[in-house]
Amino acid sequence: MDIWVWMAELVAAYGYAGAFIVCIVGNVSIILPVPFALVVYAFGSTLNPLILGIVAGIGSTIGEMSSYAVGRGGRRAIETRYGGRLDAVRRLIEKHGMLVIFLVSLLPIPDDLLLIPLGMMKYPIGKLLPPMLIGKTAMCLFIAYAGAYSLSALRDLYAAGGELGAAVTLVLLAAIIIALLKFDWTRLIDEPKK
Repeated sequence: MDIWVWMAELVAAYGYAGAFIVCIVGNVSIILPVPFALVVYAFGSTLNPLILGIVAGIGSTIGEMSSYAVGRGGRRAIETRYGGRLDAVRRLIEKHGMLVIFLVSLLPIPDDLLLIPLGMMKYPIGKLLPPMLIGKTAMCLFIAYAGAYSLSALRDLYAAGGELGAAVTLVLLAAIIIALLKFDWTRLIDEPKK
């Protein structure tokens, strides 16, 4: 069965509980990406986007804890291979703390890159969960409200002409990729001292 069909059927049948499960599964998957954000977006137009965003944020946070657990459990094996990256994350967290966790949770970038090293560092869960829950919930609220207010316009755009819809999608995708590639992530870690 196609994963998109499974997710859509789950949310259609169980509403918020289905969205909660989809978000857990979508964020547990470290290797195989599950497009949970598309489900939140699509159902933002049929379910209450406020409730959906909160439920999806909680589910996403629970799912992402699997990456933290992988880091916590595989510390020795991972540290010997990726010790240098662990040091970079340690410096980033020491310098910017909860703000980094919040931003990584808020932005559509792989949280695993931060959560696995945090697990390896045995970063306290009590310090990890609040900014992560706030970031994930804010992201899911944004996606749910975007679906509530723009899904019908997107349907009309794609129904009117496949070429125009495809062109808009390509331009938006290119803009997002360029923005992610142009940002110098090491600047967050190694800012010059004043």
